[in-house]
Amino acid sequence: MDSLRRISFILCSCFCGISLFAQNITDLSVMNEEKETVAVGVSDNRSTINDSVFLHPDRIRYDSRCIQIDGKDVFVFSGTFHYFRTPQPLWENRLRKLKEAGFNCVETYIPWNWHERTMPKSPEDYSCLDMKPLVDFLNLTEQLGLYVILRPGPYICAEWSGGGFPQWIMQKKPVKPQFDTWLQSTDPEFMKWNEHWYKAVCQVVEPYQVMHREKGTGGVILFQIENEFNRIKWFPKESKREYLVKLAEIVRQNGIEIPLITCWTDEARNVENGLLNGVVDMVNSYPKWKVEGGFGRLINQQLKTQPGKPLISGELQGGWMSEVGGKLSWEQDGLAPVQTQNITLYALQRGFCALNFYMAVGGTNLDDWGARQMTTTYDYAAAIGENGLTNERYRRFQGLAAFVKEHGTRIARAMVKDIPYVSSDNEVKMAVRETASGDRYYFVRTEEHSRNHWGSIFTEGLVLDFALEPFGAMVYYLPAGKKTGKWYPELPQPSSRCYIKADTIQLGASVGVCDLLPKKWNSLKAGEYVDDKGIYGRHFIYYKCQAQEGKILNVGRIGHKLINGTDKDEVLVRVNGNLLPVLKEDATSVSFQLPGDSLSGKQVEAILLFESKGLHHHTKKEVEEYWNIGPDFVRCEGKDLKVQYAYTEEQRGKAVSAGKMDIKDISDAVGKGTPLLLWHNFSFTLSDKKVVYELDIEHEGNGFIYLNGHCLGRCWEAGPQKKYYLPECWLNYGSENRIVISMRPGLHGASVRSASLIPVW
Repeated sequence: MDSLRRISFILCSCFCGISLFAQNITDLSVMNEEKETVAVGVSDNRSTINDSVFLHPDRIRYDSRCIQIDGKDVFVFSGTFHYFRTPQPLWENRLRKLKEAGFNCVETYIPWNWHERTMPKSPEDYSCLDMKPLVDFLNLTEQLGLYVILRPGPYICAEWSGGGFPQWIMQKKPVKPQFDTWLQSTDPEFMKWNEHWYKAVCQVVEPYQVMHREKGTGGVILFQIENEFNRIKWFPKESKREYLVKLAEIVRQNGIEIPLITCWTDEARNVENGLLNGVVDMVNSYPKWKVEGGFGRLINQQLKTQPGKPLISGELQGGWMSEVGGKLSWEQDGLAPVQTQNITLYALQRGFCALNFYMAVGGTNLDDWGARQMTTTYDYAAAIGENGLTNERYRRFQGLAAFVKEHGTRIARAMVKDIPYVSSDNEVKMAVRETASGDRYYFVRTEEHSRNHWGSIFTEGLVLDFALEPFGAMVYYLPAGKKTGKWYPELPQPSSRCYIKADTIQLGASVGVCDLLPKKWNSLKAGEYVDDKGIYGRHFIYYKCQAQEGKILNVGRIGHKLINGTDKDEVLVRVNGNLLPVLKEDATSVSFQLPGDSLSGKQVEAILLFESKGLHHHTKKEVEEYWNIGPDFVRCEGKDLKVQYAYTEEQRGKAVSAGKMDIKDISDAVGKGTPLLLWHNFSFTLSDKKVVYELDIEHEGNGFIYLNGHCLGRCWEAGPQKKYYLPECWLNYGSENRIVISMRPGLHGASVRSASLIPVW
């Protein structure tokens, strides 16, 4: 691959240009467009950008090519790390590995619902907010000298419960809002709460902005307003733009003076004056194998609709999520580490000056924070895994980061050089960028991913011999006046980890013990939800009611595919110790035939177990309509019944796994009928060796996993996840540990067929 030689003849035929095709997973209107789009180059036209948008141009600003920090071009090479998806004692470990890979910046969402878990009295009440974790995170990034990109929503998507909106927020929705869909709108009441959240964030962020920090110590460099607003089709564009302007005004009024960004938000483009004139809109791109076609068209749109602004990617594919019933991230097609190298070099080829890879650090949907039907693991096939281990993608980033550090800003300022070439392999293409001093960067890449590619490219007196892996991409750097150059990136040798001998710990199988029904019950009025009682978690909930025997019991719940094609919520009903089969169900309710004589007039007690599959991460009318937790109604013969509830599973799981309660205290030893919920209890002792473990379980049913007083997350009968990372900071090395699992019976029961702890280093 290091071969480069001069040839004595000039090539004048078989010119092969680069064409672009369409696909991007975040914008279906773009993805489904089939016509080709010619590549657009970066323009030097700056007339649409008013320099007044830069409040501290000596510390941070941008032009059409680059971001300047402290007067120098800086290529921002950033990776996403969600501090809220990793226990805090592990943050430093993950951020150090990010920096050691060569990243100079970290990006994160800031989830409103995670920071304000209980409902305040008014928009002026900030007593329910806990912003200390964000302060701690920013302090840590400063200690490590990392730049920071912050994205506080209010909508964050992120496959996170409610897209980041608090569970309690719907209690603030007016009876007659300005729009049918209230969230992300200009409705006056929503804007009050929006401002409430933004003020809290801005107060924390303001002193950490780059212009308030010593040079070379990092700091917050970009601040995002809203997120993926193109998804919102139900508001007029004028209202959407008004909404964005209001958000920009709020952050500016509350001390945010760094450049503002947004992503996938057309209303921030082609704005000639005002606050939005200085907002850079970015596009999220997850093209998998279709880099040139998917990512390329979106780049062209950015260049055409944002003249004078630099190319910045807010989310460039660093992996992909896993969903219940689907495939785990590393098992999915198009996520091989070579794709990271290909998409990064293509971005450089097109002139990007800032790249953020989502995700660079995997995480966990701890407890019930994951969005509807998301797996507990949020490993994302990231370079730094959920368990903190690095992989081949990490090694690719190391090589890419070293190349970007040396050449990134020079490439961003270089011009596209349109030169003819002939490739001996028609699936290998070339593009050239040339600096003002004459240095050239030859980008050689393929999107064919089934075979190796060997051959030569002939161009302007040069022959470039290439040897590309499937879906390979490389850059040949040739300094002006030199006869030979160098291929990049240079990947480091695979690193070896210190091996710690540790055996698999067999926990065994478990049939489980029946959960003891709660002793204390609380009443709900018709139309009330547990949300109205201050319960905002989505663990299992018991309900009970009296209904006439022999009649039909009807329970309102989210049905199959009602919410964005996701699975239904589950309702189990037990009467006289027996589980009742489902009589019929539809998109909004499920019915059960109560036992007994319908003419007797006698009452029977029905015990219900309700399983919410989670709150979806998209905002839309249907999601708002089914936002609340628990049944929408419990009726018999069309009449609402008096209902009582008990929310005990979460407290019991944490208490037993922490050793504060004995499993016997929550077990129904008598076993009065078919169980609605079972408990599986395991204990084990670890050596003092700091080994990273995963819990490997085979089971029936759905439930929650608890470790030493912490809720790890959900386990799903439908899979695909069977292994669960156990955070080292939650393990008791050298002493006893407890894992407790609650399980709602599925079609085949609620047993744990096998459980073991597997060492992963």
